[in-house]
Amino acid sequence: MKFLNIPTSDEVLRIIYRTEIAVSGRSRFEDTPQDRIISILSLSIGLISFLYYFNDSMGMELGTEITELDRFVYSIGSSFFTALAIWVVCLSLLKLTIVRTTSAAILGTFSAFISALLVEMALEILLLEMRWDIVWSNRVLLSIGPDLTLAMTSDLIPAENWRFWPFVIFSMILIGGFYGTSDIKWTRFIPGFTVVSIAIIAFATNPEYANYDTEKVRIRLVIISILALLSFTLSRKYSIASEEFQVNRLKRILTILTVSNFFLVIIMLDPPESIQSIAASLSSIPFLGPLLEPLSESGVPSTQWGGLFVNFIVATAGCVLGFGFGILFAFGRQSNLPVVKWPTVAFIEIFRSGPLICWLYFALFMLGDVADPLFSDPEDFSNILRMMAIFSLFGGVYIAEVIRGGLQSVDSGQKEAAIALGLSPLQTKQYVELPNAIRTTLPSIVSVFIGLWKDTTLLYIIGVLDFLKIASTLSQTDFNFMGYYLEPLYFAAIVFWIPAFYISRISMRVERNLGLVKEGGADRA
Repeated sequence: MKFLNIPTSDEVLRIIYRTEIAVSGRSRFEDTPQDRIISILSLSIGLISFLYYFNDSMGMELGTEITELDRFVYSIGSSFFTALAIWVVCLSLLKLTIVRTTSAAILGTFSAFISALLVEMALEILLLEMRWDIVWSNRVLLSIGPDLTLAMTSDLIPAENWRFWPFVIFSMILIGGFYGTSDIKWTRFIPGFTVVSIAIIAFATNPEYANYDTEKVRIRLVIISILALLSFTLSRKYSIASEEFQVNRLKRILTILTVSNFFLVIIMLDPPESIQSIAASLSSIPFLGPLLEPLSESGVPSTQWGGLFVNFIVATAGCVLGFGFGILFAFGRQSNLPVVKWPTVAFIEIFRSGPLICWLYFALFMLGDVADPLFSDPEDFSNILRMMAIFSLFGGVYIAEVIRGGLQSVDSGQKEAAIALGLSPLQTKQYVELPNAIRTTLPSIVSVFIGLWKDTTLLYIIGVLDFLKIASTLSQTDFNFMGYYLEPLYFAAIVFWIPAFYISRISMRVERNLGLVKEGGADRA
């Protein structure tokens, strides 16, 4: 039981008590036998209410646009939150929490009923009234854009979607490895990861309106999920058996591989001529040659990229390259050399003073002329590459100011100690100043990352075929979906919210591990 980490009955009751206090306040019968009886009674009433409302909702007649899955999800969601509201009311009345902690009981009851009302309203709109066929039939289009989608469905154009799979495989393996080095319990990670994987596989392989082989995709995604779990297991075993410095070294390796994975997807999609020549020269080597053979040919030019992939690649460029630029700009602004300091200050202030949309238009109409000497063919500098450059610089100037604030907060005694130990000025900045600055400014840096991700929606305004641009015009692509313009936009809102929420939760976990969320946590950091 200890190995499986299964909680005992007393531990379950303590969890229930803490939850009751959180949602309804303190019981008037606290620490008495009656309190335990009332807890079980209230929970029983809530479960009975859930079963009653669930059975009632499942009796709903199916229409032409309401599937059994829609009815089941609606019944589960609405019944759960309704039963939750009834449970909170029972706690307030039976445990007399409304007498002992009046404000907490009233606030908890009000919040529970408002949540039940809003959830039922949202599920009714999303599942019973709206038509999501338009999203199901355009999953690939929304993900990778019209050109790559056409290549998948046409026999005249070679399909290039296989170029995404190495990136997906390495990304999932790296995610599993990172979680393995964290303090998350495997009893939380494995069930959560399994649920998320099943949801992604179900969305990607639903045969309804699919214009690709869903069975092959399902097999690949299942194998990738298994590889991610295997990566988590190996990383966790290594972390348990190793010293802290070895675990930190593994984290650094994983971080470097993550950054390399960003460049990998760009190289896989559109291999540069140098990569093509190297791959061609190695084609005669057994085993290695066939693996590199696809890189010996030209791939998909950036002018044909589209969909959610464009938002992802532009936001990632802003975060990864912008973080690197931010470090250089931050140290450049603090430099004692005027030839370094003042150009850096001028660049930061000029770039930061202008709104992002203006810089995007500058990239669209003028950046090509500025960068023309760097490209033998101006067409190689496509709009998407220009957006990547602007997002990198725009994110870099904001991150530079954030890191500069962290550098100013580094205690001078640490710098003096580093110099006394014989570290050079460069080593002092690398091993003392920068790590402390990043740790203390991590929440602000993550806020910049989230802002860059959301700002990729501005690509829609300048005509780039990104996720939002395609979603806003889906209703005009098929006469069967004329007038259904809200569904793709709601779906786009959900898709943009999920990564932002996930990044913020990861940031909170990192802050908690560094002790930054508690008083005195700076010492641990």
